[in-house]
Amino acid sequence: MFNFVHSLWQRFIHRRHPAVSGKHTITRQKLYILPTYYGLAFGVTIITLLVGALNYQLSLGFFFAFLLCGLAHAVMLRSYANLLGLEICAGNTSAVFAGENARFALTLYNHKAQSRWGIRISSSPQHHCEAEHIKGLAHCIVTLAIPAQHRGRLALPRLRIESTQPLALFRCWTYLHLRQDVLVYPAPEADAPPLPQHNPALDGKEYRVTGNDDFHGLREFQRGDARHDIAWKQSAHSANLMVRQYQSPLGESLWLDGDALPLAQEAKLSRLCAWILKAHEQQRPYGLILHGAQYAPALNHEHQARCLSLLANDGAQT
Repeated sequence: MFNFVHSLWQRFIHRRHPAVSGKHTITRQKLYILPTYYGLAFGVTIITLLVGALNYQLSLGFFFAFLLCGLAHAVMLRSYANLLGLEICAGNTSAVFAGENARFALTLYNHKAQSRWGIRISSSPQHHCEAEHIKGLAHCIVTLAIPAQHRGRLALPRLRIESTQPLALFRCWTYLHLRQDVLVYPAPEADAPPLPQHNPALDGKEYRVTGNDDFHGLREFQRGDARHDIAWKQSAHSANLMVRQYQSPLGESLWLDGDALPLAQEAKLSRLCAWILKAHEQQRPYGLILHGAQYAPALNHEHQARCLSLLANDGAQT
């Protein structure tokens, strides 16, 4: 019976709160409010006081009973207003590796002059964040951590936004499903073997990066260059200051051939991920081959992100 009711409720929530993009404003049609356990106890207290006043004809008992009723009504309206009109949007999220937490940045805009307190955002009972105070006509950024168990695209789950302020007599809540996701890279292999050797069948290029070993040439002076690198003699015959450039050899190009690895799919991607991180750390230009896709050797953050994205989206399941 419970499962049946729960499934009906989930279908209702899915239909009433569809996925939305960009900023979303909480409206009164999609707000729910019920008394908390403290609110129920408060109500029982009012009823008991009212029954006693009726039984003994106590004017002071009527006064306190109706005073508490008015207080409960005011608290209910304030709890409702604490969420009404709140605007929420999700910002861009950096890619993570499988097994880490994806951190979604949520911005809460308060367009009212009145402050908002104790707003809790959760995707499950274990994963939540809270905006303790949002000043009037201001905004607040909170971060919600969601475990990224598998590589691929991790979508931001449906969120429950709730508040029990003030006095925790009523719980007001709503649901919000924002279209936002994050790319999850494969988890790098813990004890990956050394990087593979150069494959002369692919190319025979030798790559160099900026270093201090060999003189490479001259270039025009740029802001931030060290004064001791200025070539004063050459600059005297030129209209611009010239700076000496040095480079260090790194050896021949490195190809990471995923098609040649005799491993299962996920194990292969984990090893390639570990090799990409190691090659980037060692400043070795590397190329990637995987299932017909081929990225030429390079060494920069864009190339690393492109290669890791290929691994993340290779038949990924979310």
